[in-house]
Amino acid sequence: MNPVRNNSNKYSSKNSGEVISYRMNIKQNVPLKNLTTFKVGGCANYFCKVKSVSELKEAVDFSKKNSLQVFVLGGGSNILVSDSGFNGLVIKIEIKGISYEDEKAICGAGENWDRVVESSIQNKLYGIENLSFIPGTVGGAVAGNIGAYGMEIKDNLEWVEVFDTKNLKTIILKKSECKFDYRDSIFKKNNFIITKICLKLSYEENVNLSYKDIKEYFKNNNTPKLKKVRSAIGKIRKNKFPDLKKYGTAGSFFKNPVIEGNKIHLAKILDNLDMKGLREGSIGISEKQPLIIINYGSASAKDVKTFSEKVAHKVYKKTKIKITPEIIFVGKF
Repeated sequence: MNPVRNNSNKYSSKNSGEVISYRMNIKQNVPLKNLTTFKVGGCANYFCKVKSVSELKEAVDFSKKNSLQVFVLGGGSNILVSDSGFNGLVIKIEIKGISYEDEKAICGAGENWDRVVESSIQNKLYGIENLSFIPGTVGGAVAGNIGAYGMEIKDNLEWVEVFDTKNLKTIILKKSECKFDYRDSIFKKNNFIITKICLKLSYEENVNLSYKDIKEYFKNNNTPKLKKVRSAIGKIRKNKFPDLKKYGTAGSFFKNPVIEGNKIHLAKILDNLDMKGLREGSIGISEKQPLIIINYGSASAKDVKTFSEKVAHKVYKKTKIKITPEIIFVGKF
C-alpha cells in the first residue's frame, strides 16, 4: 500500500482514499549516504525529521496507515546502510535539549551525545567524562549502551522516556527495565523509540582512571579535573580513531567476544593475526586500531560487509572464535 503525495503536505492511501495532513515534511527517495559516518548506502523510500513527540506520533501513524517499515536514525554513527537503501520510512530523531535538575541531566534523544558530555563538564558534573568524543546522538548512545575507557552509559542512567509505537503513547522506563548488556539493550529489539533520558551525575570529584590508557596518561596525577580528563581522552582517541572528516567509518565494527562470561579483547587477536592495516581496494582495517573498518573513499556498502565477513571468517578459522558486528545493518544486503 503505497502513499501518494498531494499538495500541502497531505497524503492519501491508494486503497482507502483517506486523506491525512501531516505537519512534518515527509520526503521521498532521500539519500542516506551523507547521514551516516560510513558515507555509503542508498535512499530511504520515505524520510522525515521529527523535533517533538507529537511529530514522532504523526510519523509513526503515517507508517502504520501505509504499512511501511520504520527505521529510527540518530547520528548514523553505528550503522551500515545497504546500497539499495531502506524500503520504508526513516525517521530522523531531532528532539533536542539539555537541562539540569540538581545533579541530574535531562537530555533529548536527538541531542548530540558529545555536546551532553561537554555540557556536563561545563556544569562541573562528574560521571560521563570518559565517554567524551563518541559520535552520535543521545538516543543511539543509550540503545547501543555505548562504552569507553572503563565506563558505559548505563552506569549513570536513571530513566528513559520512550514512545511506544504500538499504543502511540510515551512511557518512562527505569534503568532496570532497559535490559542493558554489552553494547545492547531492549531498544534494539522492540517497539520503543527513545525520546528523552535522565542521567544521574555528581558534583563529587570522582574520576574513573581504571582503564589502562587513562591510568598511564595520569600516572603522575591521581586526581585530575574534569577538563583534564576530557582533554586526555581526546588525545587518546585521536591516536586510535580515523578522522571522520576524511574517512568513512562506524568506529569499532565488531564486538569483543564473550566466552564463558569473560570478555576477549578482539583487537589483540586481530593484531596477532597480522590484520592491522589490512586493505582491499577502498576498504580496510585501521593501522592504529584493528577493530575499526575504514571506507577510504569509494567503497560500497556491499564492499564493507563482504570485507567484514572475510575478517570474521579468518578469525574463526584461526581461533574457532565467532565474532559478531557491533554495527546495525539497515536494508537488504
